[in-house]
Amino acid sequence: MGYSETLMRQPLPQSLDPRRQAELGRELAGVLSLARMPRLAAVVVDAANTGDDYAAFELSFRRDASGRALVQGRVTGTLQLRCQRCNGVLELPVSSSSTLAVVRGLDEAAELPDAYEPLLSVEAEIDPAALVEDELLLAVPAVPRHPAGACEPPVQTAPAADRVDARPPHDNPFAVLEVLKRHH
Repeated sequence: MGYSETLMRQPLPQSLDPRRQAELGRELAGVLSLARMPRLAAVVVDAANTGDDYAAFELSFRRDASGRALVQGRVTGTLQLRCQRCNGVLELPVSSSSTLAVVRGLDEAAELPDAYEPLLSVEAEIDPAALVEDELLLAVPAVPRHPAGACEPPVQTAPAADRVDARPPHDNPFAVLEVLKRHH
């Protein structure tokens, strides 16, 4: 799926009719700021400063041999995530491709061939930026971590006030109960 320089400079529409775009065989391509993706902002590191981070996308609208409206998409970029092992920054390269079939309901979605993912479009219009954001979110692992051996968990030391006093092993905390039991 190639794209031209003029296509790259066109702004991504806020909404479009995927069935109509499939009829026209339209292709959209360009870059989209991660700051424009509110659901992704909850996942990436320092969401307030993602203005310099972008994802490249290509969206191609067409019809298949059965007449289904399709959206073929490709998204690439690098996400800055928080490593759940060392709490450091993890750079996750993303390169994702998908073929979505536009459906009106769950029954139609259940009848799709395995090669297609359903794109539920009850309304006539969809947000193409949301499609790009969905692909990036699907690429995020449930527990982001550096590869094994690449990082270590941070060493945590408890403040002196939080430390539990160590008692000698022969000092039984229930010894007081034993004494009370003997006196009664």
